[in-house]
Amino acid sequence: MEKITLKEFDEVYALFEKAFIPAELRPYEKMKLLFLEDEFVIYGMYQDGRIIGAIIVWEFNDFVYLENFAVDQSLRGQGLGSQILQAIKELYPHQLLVLEVEEPIDDLTKRRVAFYQRNQYVLNPYHFVQPPLRKNAPKVELMYMSYPDSINVYAFDQIKKQIFRIVYQQGI
Repeated sequence: MEKITLKEFDEVYALFEKAFIPAELRPYEKMKLLFLEDEFVIYGMYQDGRIIGAIIVWEFNDFVYLENFAVDQSLRGQGLGSQILQAIKELYPHQLLVLEVEEPIDDLTKRRVAFYQRNQYVLNPYHFVQPPLRKNAPKVELMYMSYPDSINVYAFDQIKKQIFRIVYQQGI
């Protein structure tokens, strides 16, 4: 896992576009601007000189927020996603790691949550609506998963406030 460079940004964004619905992905121009302003770091996993997986990491004082995370569709099911999550644990060994998931209500969302649970993440019981990343985007109800421990309602509120203010650039 290495931090990507500006030259690799387009390749990573294309990977994210294949993995996320538009409502869950920041528009290209906005994401690139935040990347150029060093608001977050993107780590890439490489194979034969190309990026096969990537994850966006926002570093806060009390936790690390994992925003977009994707593995090349043709390589899924080979343990690469787990390798990326393990590498993040090693990069941030003393930090609480937090990511968002949809409530596990259908096969796809249940599989997604189970994947993170196999990687020792805990599903926390608090729901929230993601602020829109694009105009006219549908609302997406989400929950936080965390590693290595669950979070209480106070921590949930504090984490949510920081993510909404910094990541989504919204007050609550």
